[in-house]
Amino acid sequence: MENTTIGKPMLASIWTTLRKFDAKYRDFVENAVLGIFQATVTGQYIKVNQALADIYGYDSPERLMAQLQNIPEQLYVQPSRHEELLKLLGEEKAVSKFESQVYRRDRQIIIISETVRAIYDGNGNLTGYEGTIEDITESHLSEIALQAALQTAMEKEKTKGSLDSYSVSMICHELRSPLTTILLSTNLLGINSPLIGEADKLKYLDRIRAAVKSMNDLVEGFLVIGKADAGRVELQKVPLDMQKFCQELWQEVQLVTSSEHSFDFAYNCGTVYLLTDMTLLRQIFTNLLLNAVKYSPQGEKIHLQIHCQANQMILRVQDEGIGIPPENLSGLFEPFYRADNTTKIAGTGLGLAIVKKAVEIHQGEILVESELGVGTTFTVKLPIISNS
Repeated sequence: MENTTIGKPMLASIWTTLRKFDAKYRDFVENAVLGIFQATVTGQYIKVNQALADIYGYDSPERLMAQLQNIPEQLYVQPSRHEELLKLLGEEKAVSKFESQVYRRDRQIIIISETVRAIYDGNGNLTGYEGTIEDITESHLSEIALQAALQTAMEKEKTKGSLDSYSVSMICHELRSPLTTILLSTNLLGINSPLIGEADKLKYLDRIRAAVKSMNDLVEGFLVIGKADAGRVELQKVPLDMQKFCQELWQEVQLVTSSEHSFDFAYNCGTVYLLTDMTLLRQIFTNLLLNAVKYSPQGEKIHLQIHCQANQMILRVQDEGIGIPPENLSGLFEPFYRADNTTKIAGTGLGLAIVKKAVEIHQGEILVESELGVGTTFTVKLPIISNS
């Protein structure tokens, strides 16, 4: 029989390796920004890190575990939330972003978001749960303040067709995600700055830039619709070299999206005169091109065709992407409406609403044709004054 005895040098090496992994794990848990914990179903914490102690206002994990012996009664503002969390865990085995109001040690109320998974014993009985806790109080307060500000602005305007309270709530909901990204990234940069390498710093800064751009696009879209509904858009006679205009817009789209799509552009109009608002015109082209890129696999072609006939400029933006389900076509231009097959693709559902509003202001027309798995074509018809 082969001798399977492990020598002392090998044992020492294995032990050293295990200690290194253990030290790295402990360092990660103890220095994490998110609260990390393990708890029983009866309401006692078994393990917590320093970040969780900080969130709840305790000076150490040991003090927190010693003083919090009944999680539902001592921690939750509504103890029934703990019961709901355990019920969900029993049904789904994992719960993401479960929000609750809880008390800090000083009895201040904060809002937390829990992402947890269930722990079972050998007989399959739920005995505990573990995961992370994030203090989202600041992002909630930002959302409430933003909603109040938008609501106040709406009341002051009192214009026909203003966005209703549901739309305002949706805008605030969409802004909450980038606000949270900015908050977490700045916290990570601030707290762990000496420990973060240059590559990670650039990664966090890129996240912040992307989040800011997302917020800016959403606000710009909201302002465009609001301005249009208030009748404050002034159209002016503008001569346009549409070929140059479209090629510059495509370069911007490529820069923003890091697109690897090829661009197929056909144009036969020369210089045209439109009664237009340049901001709205850019919104039409940019949103249609961005959507074509967003919903098409990398490397596919994006087709833009512009031709003039009679007193119309007709532009078609065609992609080779996922297509739109037939049952979703009727609601496509409603604010915040998204097709059923886009849930895994980031977006607000505001872009096409802006496009339609801009086209209507130009007294134009927009049409859509789509086939699932084949692609989508948007056709926009805009009146022209003359062409040369």
